[in-house]
Amino acid sequence: MKVVSIAKFRSNPDIVLQIVATLKEGGIACLPSPSGYRLMADLQSDRPVMALLQAKRRVKNAPALVLLPDPAGVDQVAKEVSADARRLMDRFWPGPLTLLVAPGDALHPGVRRAVARATGWMGVRLADDPDTAAVVSAFGAPVLVSSANLSNRTGASSVAQVKKNFGRVVALLVDAGDVAGRVTSTLVDVTGDAVKVVREGAVDERDIMAALVG
Repeated sequence: MKVVSIAKFRSNPDIVLQIVATLKEGGIACLPSPSGYRLMADLQSDRPVMALLQAKRRVKNAPALVLLPDPAGVDQVAKEVSADARRLMDRFWPGPLTLLVAPGDALHPGVRRAVARATGWMGVRLADDPDTAAVVSAFGAPVLVSSANLSNRTGASSVAQVKKNFGRVVALLVDAGDVAGRVTSTLVDVTGDAVKVVREGAVDERDIMAALVG
């Protein structure tokens, strides 16, 4: 595992290109975020997706979050995008709002099964922290991300724990030391006829409903 400091990552654009190359080669990268360290893999390839989920020991019930390089990327990964979903995208992206959608047929069949096996849906949003956004934008394609902790365990905020648990599977880690605090996104189900807030987080439910009628 190659480790680079967050200072070097932010000062040297070549590091972003190295992470992009890692993802394109089927490798797994790990970046810090306001909610903890995250594992990242190319969503369009089944091999790195399965490697990421197996590393977490969470294959059968893995919740999936997909970060998009731009709003148009939702049409690459979602089976259907409703008018209400697009209103919420326009109002709150980039930001801590995750839309729950059914995976689209354009995805590799193995990827579709893996990311939606437990629930039938996956979460999509634009990255709202600049470090992650820089990588996903440079990659130019959807990225599967997951907190860098083992199933049902903490540890995603501790760089030492991340190295211990994922040192053998992560190709490149950006080290920002221990990450304090936790920012949770609001989860909104847009798969049905009516929009439903599944988990309220940084975006208030009242603001979501107001955006739908405004």
